[in-house]
Amino acid sequence: MVFFSCLLGIFTRPLSYFSFFWPSNALLLGLLIRFPSLKSFGGILGAFIGYMGADLVTDNTLLMTLGLTLSNFVAVFSGLFFFNYTRAKLPASNNNVSELYPHIIAVTLGCFFGALFAILLLPNLPHSFMLAENRWIDFFTWWSGEILNVVIVLPLILAAPRWSEVKELINNQYVKEIQIRDALPFFALLISIACTHIFYGPGALLYPLAALIWAAASYQLFNLALINSLVCLTLYHSVTGLFIDQVNSSYLTTIISIRVGLIILGLATLILCVISQNRNQLYREVLYLANHDSLTETLNRRSFTQLSEKALKHKNNHSLSLIMLDIDDFKKMNDQYGHYVGDRALQHLSNIVKSNLRDHDLFCRIGGEEFIILLNNNNLNKTQRIAERIRMCIEHQALNLENLEPIHFTVSMGVSHTHLPTNLPLQDLIIQADQALYQAKMQGRNRVILAS
Repeated sequence: MVFFSCLLGIFTRPLSYFSFFWPSNALLLGLLIRFPSLKSFGGILGAFIGYMGADLVTDNTLLMTLGLTLSNFVAVFSGLFFFNYTRAKLPASNNNVSELYPHIIAVTLGCFFGALFAILLLPNLPHSFMLAENRWIDFFTWWSGEILNVVIVLPLILAAPRWSEVKELINNQYVKEIQIRDALPFFALLISIACTHIFYGPGALLYPLAALIWAAASYQLFNLALINSLVCLTLYHSVTGLFIDQVNSSYLTTIISIRVGLIILGLATLILCVISQNRNQLYREVLYLANHDSLTETLNRRSFTQLSEKALKHKNNHSLSLIMLDIDDFKKMNDQYGHYVGDRALQHLSNIVKSNLRDHDLFCRIGGEEFIILLNNNNLNKTQRIAERIRMCIEHQALNLENLEPIHFTVSMGVSHTHLPTNLPLQDLIIQADQALYQAKMQGRNRVILAS
């Protein structure tokens, strides 16, 4: 991979030996971060051969090739050192965007030392394309180019999904309805990029800004990183073409300015995407906590009522069943074993019930040891069989806790059922199921009773 990425960089040299795009260092850095096993003698030797081989097959001198390879290695491994140092010093968390900045600084320092090593070594080699009197302009050209390459390539490597995630994504595409609005940010980017060619000028760097902000708020990090890389490369090619006729020193200073602008644009877009993803993740977590019981991770009463009212009115539902269940002699269990065991019993029951329900069935903890289940599009006989299956599973699957004998407990259940559409309010169905549950308790517990 290093060899072919080096060839790509060599074939994109717009002048002398400065490449338009040099992905090799960022690629190698990303692979070493993502796959630490590559930091072996064989992995490093393979990268060294890749760097050397690419330059040698394109007719560079051996000494110059060695100097360039060492400069690239300094950039990669100093960047890797600073990156690992900051990662070791920072607490393990993916939710604090401020943790990105030390990593950005770490990689920037790696690029700095690579550029510094290059300007100190390469001008002293025979047949060098660097001159001693141009050290500093060459330094900033090299440094800015390295950072831009990192912004373009490194996020792609670090954010790339694992193969298992790719397979899951492919499978989900067949069941997920594709919305046209999901592609609108991408179409906006295509239009803005086209404008950089049609209405080109120094301001072209800002044409895609609004579309990039839209994309950063809409797409996952890897998708955004891919779009961001394409935008940066396209803008770089479009804008640098305006100044190709300038004299060498003026051209290089202009290129440095363009690169800095693209670096800021690319980093800002990536950081905004991370902020957006963190915000969305926090929103989902807060929404989950607001709608679920914290102990059993079942729906709470408010959320269950809202979803049940919708199910009662949904045009595709033809029937609706409620199963009310309550742990028998729960107070006695708490008195005998303590509230910790009581809590574990509630969790044990919840796990058993969930394993016997469909994904779209509703399961709620009403309070204490009392739960309710909503099933749609099941006839009464099937609902009764489901209730019996759950009752038997709870009866026969003991709660196993450390330092305690297996604890067996049972549940009583009441079932109500109605055909849809109906004028019967949800609360009346709940009352019917509750009355049936009361009858189950009166008749000896550990049984299922149908509402009359």
